[in-house]
Order: sequence, then structure tokens, then C-alpha cells
Amino acid sequence: MRKTIRVIQIGVPVLALAVFCLWLRQQSKLISVGTVLGACSACLFTLALTAALSRFVKSMVETEHAPLTVSDTKQDRLTVWGVLLLLGIAISLFEYAAVYLLSGTDADLIHSFSLFYYRSDVAHYMGIAREWYLREGNERLRLVFLPLYPLTARLLTWNGDYFAGAFAAAQVFSLSCLPAAYELFRLDMARREAMFCAMILFLLPGAAFLRVPMSEGLFLLLTMLAVYFARRQRFALAGLFTALSAFTRSLGILLLGLLFVEMLLSFISVYRKEKQAAFRLLPRYVGCLLLGCCGTLAYLVVNWTVSGSPFTFLTYQRENWNQRLGLFFNTAAYQSEYALMYLKNGDLSSVLSLSLPNLLCAFGALELLCADRKRMRISYLLWALVYFAVSIGATWLLSGPRYLAMLFPLAIAIKRLCKQPSAKLAAAGTLLLGQTAYLLMLALDMSVY
Repeated sequence: MRKTIRVIQIGVPVLALAVFCLWLRQQSKLISVGTVLGACSACLFTLALTAALSRFVKSMVETEHAPLTVSDTKQDRLTVWGVLLLLGIAISLFEYAAVYLLSGTDADLIHSFSLFYYRSDVAHYMGIAREWYLREGNERLRLVFLPLYPLTARLLTWNGDYFAGAFAAAQVFSLSCLPAAYELFRLDMARREAMFCAMILFLLPGAAFLRVPMSEGLFLLLTMLAVYFARRQRFALAGLFTALSAFTRSLGILLLGLLFVEMLLSFISVYRKEKQAAFRLLPRYVGCLLLGCCGTLAYLVVNWTVSGSPFTFLTYQRENWNQRLGLFFNTAAYQSEYALMYLKNGDLSSVLSLSLPNLLCAFGALELLCADRKRMRISYLLWALVYFAVSIGATWLLSGPRYLAMLFPLAIAIKRLCKQPSAKLAAAGTLLLGQTAYLLMLALDMSVY
């Protein structure tokens, strides 16, 4: 085991350095703000990945995680849920009122947001809910947006007001994330700590989109339910919620990696007690993983029936949004270079609403993962790193804060850093102000997506 860990500790940095050098050869300048920030991003990621893989190998031999210690009574649980829901409603009302008043619109409170949100991807989701996917015109591009959230919005639509139905669905899913997060965090920590983590997750800058009529709230809810049931070793339910998550957003398929790690840890635990019982679990594990693939397969079938090819969405992403899978540290480089270009051209709005939030959230997430790399649950850390690399590695990143708000382990890392009550209060207040500002920039038609 020691030799394997040593190979990881040497091999991963060497491999990362080789990839970075190959990327660096393609840059016009070897030394620039972009290449420096790209190098910092690569170093932080490599540090966290090396620790995660080393701990993963070590866990094959040693038991690293204590058993679950949840002890809430039904009354305790309902009380906590009620408190969290009330806090969530209060935060949502505060943000909506602030944005409504500061934006200066003359429309009514609810439909004023339709004017704001239709500037983002909301219009695509509304089109899917109303007409499903179309084969011609600009509407054919809706195919890149997955169907589960529009279907739920359609179920809640009345009198033909699809925006109201989608808005209601977003609020339901957003608020449901709070008790779901509490139950997930409660598996590893005391009640008050779990409540604090749930609120922090609700207040991450990109979590402002949980209350927007888009798929983020549903995706986060399904993701946490999948992880919760995986932790409770109810892998059939974990596979089902993984499939639903992947039918909501394409990144949901990455949960299969987290499920696999949890299954492997479970297998090793049973194997140490009874070998035959452990091997009898293998068909069940494989079946649950296959179930988790069904969401992505269903989406590919939708692509095939609408366009004749299961991968048409990739073509649309590449041709219309210039989106392909790239290197996450290249994102740090070009985002910083664009920020400098915006400043040079006097475009402060794009700096404040696009480049700066993307850079701050990306580096903030990496720093939190690095800070907690020795204590975070292995499955969480590995999944978070893969999710980060894929989501931030987009060749034209527009929505970094929104993507990273789905990383629930970040709330755990923030909790561990905020040891004093004053620090917790300061963190929550800062995040709330930042999130409100982010929503306001969306309302003012700045470069928020």
C-alpha cells in the first residue's frame, strides 16, 4: 500500500505537470496573468486530487469513516425541517423584494421576474414545457436542455401560465433542498452543524439560481437524495435518483462514480466479515449502477427520436455555444485574459457579472476542497473534483457560480473553517449579500447566466 501511495504522490503531480506543459506550449505568452492563474488552478487541483487518491487507496486497507450516528426523533426532525423551511422562505422573500425594488420595474411582483429570467435559459425550459422539442428553427436548440424539469413545470402549470408553473416548481425544489441537505449532513455531524451546512449550501452565490425557473433546484435535490441513499446503503434508490438527476442535467451521470466508491467501501466492510456475503452483493451493485445510467440513456433516446441522432445535443453545444470539454485551468487563463480585455475596453459590467464571479467561485471552490482534502469523505472529494474539472472545463464558461453551487461538500468545508459563532454569522451574511447582488445583476440584464 505504501508503494502505491508513493506512486500516486509522485505520479499525479508529474502527470499534471506534463499536461500543463503541453498546454503551455500552445499559449502565445509563456508568462502572463492567464498562465499564472492557470498554473495556480492546476496546482490546487493536483494537491487535492493527490490527497484524494492516496486516501482512497488507504481506505482499501483501513476503515477511515466512522459508522452513521443519526439519532433524531421524528419530532426533532420535523422541528428542524420547519425551522429551515421558514429561514429559506425568509431568504427568498428578502431576495425577491430586494431585486424587485432595486430593479425599478413597473410589473407585478411575480411576472416582473418573467421579464428578468427570460433573458437567461428560462425561455428554453418554458418552450420545452409548452411545446416539447422541435426539429426546425432556433427552437431546435432546446435539445441541449434536459427534459425532467420542464416536465415537472408542466405538471404545475394552470390556465396556460407556464412561467407561473415553472416558478412554483422552482420554489418547491429550492425549499426541498434544505431538509434534504440537513438529512445528508446529519449523517456525519451534530444537529446544529447540519443545519448550518444546509443554510450555507442555500446561500452559495450560484445558489441564487435555485429560486430561478431553471433546473438547478431539482438537480441539487435529486443529487443529494442519491448521495443520501448511497450513504445509507440503499443503492437501488441511489441508482434511481442518479438516473433522475442525469435526466435533469447531463452532469448527473457523474454521480455513478460516487455510488461506485460507496459500493466499494461497503463491499470491503462486508468482505472483512464474510467473504461469500460480500460477493453475493456484486450483482445488486451492478444492477444499481446500470439503473443509474438510465437517465442519460433516456436523454439520448429523446435526442434520437427528435433529431435522428443520439448525440445531436453535442453538435448544438459546439456550433451555437462554442461549448466543448476542455481543461479547467485553461478556463482560469482565458477568463482572466477576458477580464483584462473588458477593463481595457471600459466594460466594467462584464468584469463584475461574468469574469470575476467565474474566477472567484472557481478558485474559492478549489481552495475549499484543498483545505478539507484530509477530512472530507473520500467519495465526496473524488466526485467534487471530477465534477469541478468537467463543469469548469467548458471551453466558454458562462455559468461557473451556478454549476459550482451544486457542490454540496463545499458547505461542509465552510463549516469546518468557521469554528466560532461570529465567523459563522459573518460567512452567512456575506454569502447572502453576494447572492442578492448576483440576482440583481441578472435582473439588470448584466452578463449573468
